Amino acid sequence: MTQLALFAASRDQLKYFSQLHENIAIETKVVWYKDLSFPTVLTWFPMKKLWEQATILTTRKRYSRKGKDAPEWIWPVFTSVTFIQAIWFYGVYSRWLKREQAPFVGMWNGKKFRQAILALALPAYQKQGLYFETGPLPGVSSIDLKGINFASSVPRTVDFYLNRSMRGTVSETGYSSNVKRPENLPDSYIFVPFQVVEDSNIYLFSSWIREMRQLFDVCKRVGEKVQQAQGKTLHFIFKEHPACDEQYDDLKAQQTEQLQFVEAMDTSALVAHASAIITINSTVGLEGLMARKKVLVLGGAQFGIDGISYPVNSEEALLEKLLDLDALSVNEQAIASFIDYLKNEYAIPGNAMRSPDEVHWHAAEQKLKQLMQQ
Repeated sequence: MTQLALFAASRDQLKYFSQLHENIAIETKVVWYKDLSFPTVLTWFPMKKLWEQATILTTRKRYSRKGKDAPEWIWPVFTSVTFIQAIWFYGVYSRWLKREQAPFVGMWNGKKFRQAILALALPAYQKQGLYFETGPLPGVSSIDLKGINFASSVPRTVDFYLNRSMRGTVSETGYSSNVKRPENLPDSYIFVPFQVVEDSNIYLFSSWIREMRQLFDVCKRVGEKVQQAQGKTLHFIFKEHPACDEQYDDLKAQQTEQLQFVEAMDTSALVAHASAIITINSTVGLEGLMARKKVLVLGGAQFGIDGISYPVNSEEALLEKLLDLDALSVNEQAIASFIDYLKNEYAIPGNAMRSPDEVHWHAAEQKLKQLMQQ
């Protein structure tokens, strides 16, 4: 009997899941989304949740590069059309799940539109989802019963990490600081990495920062307020995400000694020599923790744990932290245990989309067996 149905919504996912199917000793099948084309009408449709998915996709598109130039009237129309699509997809997936014998359904990410609709349908047919993703650390991947990133099963209390026994060494949880300091930077600076605007981490897990221009403006305002209150100049160094096609010429035109953009500088060097990191929920925040930096987290993130990083839920809270930045501490014991947990208990070795090998397939098999027995 098939134990796990692997739902592929892209060619890359189809390739990975097909390889997984061939390389593990678990009864699996690969389901290509284009092979599911007919809906059922004989099911209960969770209209409120489907409408919510339509509005989430609208938010994602609205803040994209093209979406910002669209006329305002288009968005109610877009949401309505997307809602109809959501109903259609739910009916299609329901028809499949009624007949599917596998008790587990694997999917990539689980937050993109098609996969999110499928995830909504699973409980109605007594199916358990398994969510695949690359990360959270460089060179590893994850499989989770709950979800990815902020929606994952990673424990969220610092006590958990302070009370567990580490499997590796403290040095293995670190991040090399032996990188040359970039030239032409202030003696002390706060590194602020930009993120991809359409990333699910932004439109799902960022409650008060909706896009990068807002992030820039917030840094500008709090920097001015720190200057007024303490006479202290904060220097913010911004770097665009290499995978984002958004153009920030308008922000670059506002550059000052306190607000600078860098392009060719290596991110690892910028992290290693920063006084602190401000991030919404970028993996650069994890790199900051590995480098034992003060990391201020503005959105929902796996590492946004009080006692490991500094979660910040408003502009006022960010200002409060920056006014007291020198007094903020770095909990090295908790950080080391957190990184050790991600590396040696949570993640599996290998980047699933780039370099899966025998070690990766073996680890994936063991992780799947462990999760499917819970």
